[in-house]
Amino acid sequence: MKEPIYYAIYSRKSKFTGKGESIENQIELCKNQLINKYGKEIEEKILVYQDEGFTGYNTNRPEFQKMMRDIREKKIKSIIVYRLDRVSRNVSDFCTLKDELAKYNVDFISVTENFDTSTPMGIAMLMITSVFAQLERDTIAERIRDNMYELAKTGRWLGGNTPLGFKSKKIESIDINGKKRCLYTLEQISEEVKIINLIWDKIDELKGLSKLETYLLQNEIKTRNNNNFTRFSLIAILKNPVYVKADKKIKKFFEDMGATIYADDSDFDGKHGLIAYNKRLEVTGKPKTMKDIREWIIAVGKHKGVISSQKFIRIWNLLENNKDKRLRTPPQNNSILSGILKCKYCGSYMRPKLRNSYTKNKERNFSYLCELKDKSRKKYCQSKNIKGVDADKLVISKIKEFTIPTSQIVIKLKDMIKNKEKKTIVKQNELQSLKLNLTNNKIKIKKLVAMLTDTDKEIISEIVKQIKNLKNKNMVIEMRINELQNRKEKELDQKQITKIALNIINEHMDTFDYLDIISKRNLIKLLIKSVESDGKDIYVNISS
Repeated sequence: MKEPIYYAIYSRKSKFTGKGESIENQIELCKNQLINKYGKEIEEKILVYQDEGFTGYNTNRPEFQKMMRDIREKKIKSIIVYRLDRVSRNVSDFCTLKDELAKYNVDFISVTENFDTSTPMGIAMLMITSVFAQLERDTIAERIRDNMYELAKTGRWLGGNTPLGFKSKKIESIDINGKKRCLYTLEQISEEVKIINLIWDKIDELKGLSKLETYLLQNEIKTRNNNNFTRFSLIAILKNPVYVKADKKIKKFFEDMGATIYADDSDFDGKHGLIAYNKRLEVTGKPKTMKDIREWIIAVGKHKGVISSQKFIRIWNLLENNKDKRLRTPPQNNSILSGILKCKYCGSYMRPKLRNSYTKNKERNFSYLCELKDKSRKKYCQSKNIKGVDADKLVISKIKEFTIPTSQIVIKLKDMIKNKEKKTIVKQNELQSLKLNLTNNKIKIKKLVAMLTDTDKEIISEIVKQIKNLKNKNMVIEMRINELQNRKEKELDQKQITKIALNIINEHMDTFDYLDIISKRNLIKLLIKSVESDGKDIYVNISS
C-alpha cells in the first residue's frame, strides 16, 4: 500500500513560556492557511511537528529532523510555518533546506511573510528574507558583545559556574532615580582558596603537571564536585587570571600578549583579582575551547586576588615551555590497543609506555600499564603491567579467528541480518494496517459528530458513547504506531551496524596488517565490545 501524501506544519519556540506567539497559535494559523490553499479535504492529512525550548541558531532539533526524514521518504507535499525564523536564523541552513525541498518537490509556505515556493517570486523572497533573518540575529549578537564589553569595565561577575575558590555574591544598590540595582561579584571560599594556594605551591615545586596530578591523587585532594583533578582541569585553574593579584606587572604581561585591558592604571592596586571576558570559544556540538588571548578582555574585578603576579607569570611560562617540549617530541608508539585496553581491576585505560629494547623483528618494546596505578604510584591499583607487543599480537590473532567465514560470529551476523529483514516486513505490514484503521476511525468519528445535530435526544448518548469508544481505540493505535516507528528506526540502525561489521570482515580483515595504526584501532573498536587485562590474562569481549 502506497503511503499517503501529507501536509506538514512546523512550529518552534525558544523557551517554555505561555507568552507571545505560542506553539498552539502558530499551528492554528498554519492549519487555516493550508485549508484555504488546498481545500478542507486535506485536514486529515496534516502532520504537526513542534519543537519547544530549542534555539533557531541551528536545525539540531528532534521534531525538525523527524520532518526531514519524512520528506526524504517522500511523504510530504508541502511545509508551512508561521514565520521563516521558526525554521532557522542561519542562512546556510536555509540554503541547504531550500535545495533539499527542491530535490523532493516540496513547497514551502510562510504565513506572516506571505510567500510560498510554488512560485518563482516565492523562492526569491525566501532567500532575501533568510538573509535579513541572519542579519537580525548577528545584530543582536553584536549588541550583546558590546554590552558585555561595557559590563567588563565594571569588573562584575557576569554569571556561569564560579571558579574553584569563589562563590557569587549579590550586591544591591539604589540609583538616583530610586530604582533597585543588582550586580554580582566573587567572594572567596576560605577552604577552597587553601586548595588553590596548594596547587600553585606544588606546581612551583614539582615543575610538571603529571607530578602535580599524582600528588593531588595520592593525597585525595579533589575538585568541588568530588572528582579527581586532571591535567586539563589544572591547566584551566593555572591559566585563569581570576586568581592573580592585579598590579602593574600583570597588566604589562597581558598587554604584551595582546589582550585588551579595560581598566585604568589606578585600578591595578595589587589587591584585587582580574576577570577575563570573552575567553571561551563556543561551537555548537563541540567542547568549549580557549580563544586566542588577543581576543580576551581583561578587567580588574571587585574580588580579592589570591596569587602574586610574579608566581602567576612564572607558572604560566613554565606551562608554555613544557607544552613546547611535548610538541617537539615525535610520536614513537605503535600500540594497537591504545585507547581500547582497560584494567580489569579498576576500569582505567591501560596506556603504553616505551621501553629501551627491541624485538628480533626490530620492533620497539613497550608495556601496557594502568593509568590509575601509574598516576597514584600504586596507591589505588596494583595491577601488573603486560608486554605490549605480545598483547597486540594475541588480540589480533584472536580477532582474525573470529572473522573467518566459518566462525560463529560471521554466521551469527548473517543470521541477524536475515531475521531483522523478516521482522521488518511483518512490522511494516502491521504499521500500514494500524494507519488504515486510524484513518477509518477518524472518518467514523466525523460522521457520528455530524449526526448529533439531526438526531433524537434518546440516541444522542449512544452516539457519544460510540465516539468515545473510537477515540479510545485511536489512542491505543497511535501509541502502537509510535512504538513501531521508534523501534523501526532503532532496528534499522542495528541492521546497518551489523551489515557494516560483516562488510568489514569480508573485505578488510585480509588486509589488516597493511592498515595504518589509526585504521587498525577503529576496526577493532567496531568488531569488539572491550578488551581487558588483569596483568596476566587478556579478556576479549565480542560486540553483540
